[in-house]
Amino acid sequence: MRTRRLNPNDFAFARLTMTVVALEFGQPNLSLDVEISGKGRRHSVFARQVAIYLLQTVFDMTATRTGEVFSRDRSTITHALRVVEESRDDPVFNRKLLKAEDFLTACLDTFRPHVEARIQLPAPAAPARGKALAPVRAAA
Repeated sequence: MRTRRLNPNDFAFARLTMTVVALEFGQPNLSLDVEISGKGRRHSVFARQVAIYLLQTVFDMTATRTGEVFSRDRSTITHALRVVEESRDDPVFNRKLLKAEDFLTACLDTFRPHVEARIQLPAPAAPARGKALAPVRAAA
């Protein structure tokens, strides 16, 4: 099972991903929590599924964490991943997806030192290698 430390920047990564997808797929009103009803709903839902896919692949988010960010159940996230994977057969869509993925990867590589510096936790102190701790003796 994959483990990933919770990152306080996950919501920022999600907003960045949504912005990139909105620009690439022509969905200017795309949002993390607001769904469009009516005519553009199908395109909006698919664009959100693409954003979910990109969050998982570029930012290595778990399905559970992605579900928390998008206020969706983990099963909805896995469904979105399947839909996008099946859509990659279309060469035009696949080019758009790769373009967005490359852009987000470049963003992550650019900001990685700053992001990692903010979430570094101090390592726990460990005894020196090869030296065992001596047992504590009770006073006689």
